[in-house]
Amino acid sequence: MLVRGQSVPIVGKVSMDVTTIDVTKIPGAQIGDEVVLIGEQNGSRITAADLAASTQTIAYEVLCNISKRVPRKYLS
Repeated sequence: MLVRGQSVPIVGKVSMDVTTIDVTKIPGAQIGDEVVLIGEQNGSRITAADLAASTQTIAYEVLCNISKRVPRKYLS
């Protein structure tokens, strides 16, 4: 995941639609900052394959397991 263009680690397990991330190394990070699960932010990029590698699975499983309740923004 990306916060302010920097990669942040997932802490613990994903529970339903809630994921906890560690932002202690991101200066000025605060509640309300945009978090990018898959995509680009401030010149940095994270793909489904990147996320899959960090969670020891495959990209297809990552994409299929994102609940309908999670908002999506499709950009061209």
